[in-house]
Amino acid sequence: MSKITFYKEGDYKCVKNILQESNLYDKTWEAEENLKRKINRDPESILVAKEGEKIIGCVFIVEDGWNGFIWRLSVDKNWRRKGVGILLMKKAEEIIKKRGIKEASLFIGPKNDSLREWYEKQDYEKTSDWTFMYKKL
Repeated sequence: MSKITFYKEGDYKCVKNILQESNLYDKTWEAEENLKRKINRDPESILVAKEGEKIIGCVFIVEDGWNGFIWRLSVDKNWRRKGVGILLMKKAEEIIKKRGIKEASLFIGPKNDSLREWYEKQDYEKTSDWTFMYKKL
């Protein structure tokens, strides 16, 4: 049975590999120093799933006291369809709920129907089609 723990700096290479494998890695956003800054600010904001000592999945939580976002949920390709993603989602939702936030949100690419269907099975509802934009400061 997989266990969910909080990310530590030494986990970076494994988390990066899992994100790359899932085409979710962004060299700016998921740079090692950014993840370090994230966990220094909020030690419960990155979760990792482990089988023994091997990291097999991860999810990030981004919250501002108003809404909680599930970000970068990713599972090693050899561990998909074994409940690891569900364990990560449940723990992330538990943390968001514990903080008094009543909704969790997430973004899905417009052409990723299989992922959208998976999230719908986890009781997430589609709200609208948004274009996600950002500006590097």
